[in-house]
Amino acid sequence: MPLYNFSCKKCHEVYEELVTYDETGKYSDLQCPKCKSKRKVKLVNACTCNFTNPVGTDRWNSESQGHDYRFKHKIPSVQAERANAAKKSHMGDQPYTHIDDVSSGKNFGDVK
Repeated sequence: MPLYNFSCKKCHEVYEELVTYDETGKYSDLQCPKCKSKRKVKLVNACTCNFTNPVGTDRWNSESQGHDYRFKHKIPSVQAERANAAKKSHMGDQPYTHIDDVSSGKNFGDVK
């Protein structure tokens, strides 16, 4: 038995009822719980469907493997690629010069 939402035409009360399907769509035996009127409109229910695999049923969506499987199998090749790029870079291993103006230097200790 499906659960349908109805709106009363008289008092505008929205209510839901568990009823058998009526081909005419009138559901004549139903009454508004507030004003007892039989004048009603069947509302369209929102429906959600998930047609993909449920979580945990395959290696791409499982919480135990999912993301880990996708990125961990490439870690060695990515690390090698980064090391190779660092060797070929004109900047060397450290692209930035070390600047320490907090613990030493010409302005050390001066408060401005």
